[in-house]
Amino acid sequence: MGLNKSLRDALEQLIDDTLAESSNFVNVARSFKHLISNDMDFALGLAIGEIIGGFYNYFMVANRRAMQQEELLEMYYIISARAEEIKKAILDAARR
Repeated sequence: MGLNKSLRDALEQLIDDTLAESSNFVNVARSFKHLISNDMDFALGLAIGEIIGGFYNYFMVANRRAMQQEELLEMYYIISARAEEIKKAILDAARR
């Protein structure tokens, strides 16, 4: 079945909001610098984790059920299609 348009739009908006807040992920990653080898990869993981967790919670509240395999795959596909954009936002935030 996949995600309906309303859910896809919500996921895209969550990604946009995460891009706008990329400096927060950079700051958190820098605070863990003594424990990690690459703070920008860590920041990217935080941002993507925030998107996945936020959307999964949104989906559960809106639908009162867990996501099915096809819905999960579509969520991952949408996120992966914008992963380079997320990474660029993280790197740009790190330069500021």
